[in-house]
Amino acid sequence: MLPLIAISIGDIHGIGPEVTLKAFHRSDLLDSCRPVLYGPEDAILHYRDQLGVDVSLQRLDDPREATEGTVGYVVTAGTLDVDQIGRPTNASGQASLDAIRAAFDAVHAGSAQALVTAPISKEAIALAGSPFHGHTDMLASFCGSGENVLMILSSNTMNVGLVTIHVPLREVPSLITPDRVTRTVRLAHRAMEEDFAIDHPRIAVLALNPHAGDGGVIGAEEADVIQPAVTALQEEGLNVEGPFPADGFFSAHTQQLYDIIVAMYHDQGLIPLKLQAMGRGVNVTSGLPIVRTSPDHGTAYNIAGHGLASPESMKEAVYFARTIALNRLQ
Repeated sequence: MLPLIAISIGDIHGIGPEVTLKAFHRSDLLDSCRPVLYGPEDAILHYRDQLGVDVSLQRLDDPREATEGTVGYVVTAGTLDVDQIGRPTNASGQASLDAIRAAFDAVHAGSAQALVTAPISKEAIALAGSPFHGHTDMLASFCGSGENVLMILSSNTMNVGLVTIHVPLREVPSLITPDRVTRTVRLAHRAMEEDFAIDHPRIAVLALNPHAGDGGVIGAEEADVIQPAVTALQEEGLNVEGPFPADGFFSAHTQQLYDIIVAMYHDQGLIPLKLQAMGRGVNVTSGLPIVRTSPDHGTAYNIAGHGLASPESMKEAVYFARTIALNRLQ
């Protein structure tokens, strides 16, 4: 029996439902898994009909009843307001929260082998009263994993893990602590072994400041925090090097040199990754007791409902969720 993948369709006013349905339109994804979508029924049917997506849909009460060769779906709370497509609203935020919770519960209970989440809006879920900034902290809270989770963006040429994620840039330096750096690198090491099936992974750590601080002239975080953390991790036996100046690192990087790059903040690592991923990157939340992936893009309200969104990143997210689930079994 093919692995069962639970997929929350994301913000129903964004491109989540579109890229999810398109991912299974005339693709070989159905040969590798049994997808089960979670979201409001009218949203799923509206986007299927509007886009003319040729998929066989199967409404399910129990995801375990999903059959091979079809796209199953489980109905969750919410109703699509077609006039609000392209806008974050309280209703779209609440609908995405309900879909995520239901899909998560299925995976956590063992009814599905992995969770894939379509894009949600931080603004919309805030309007709905959510205390979370996004999927990563939400799922960590659901699992009781605390801070022992790592956001990794992956492509066919590099993997990037982040020390800090969705925080204002002005707060980043105060969050770069020895404990946070060492914890992130350990999580990266574990993710490469368990989720990516890489033995003794090679890890590169980036500097925070330009030119890695230039001997303290531009900043002291490298000498005071990052380098001591790297040295301590090397003494533990981890194959880690750095801190490397970020501006010159990516032009010389290859996967033959390092299996994962640990960046100090969001844009430092994700701008170069997304430039070379060409719309096919995958977001992986490692450190959870469940498998979770997502596309590397957002809700793209500006093109929602126009049939313009590419499903390539969603396809990669589904493929990779299946791969990680199989790696963990081994």
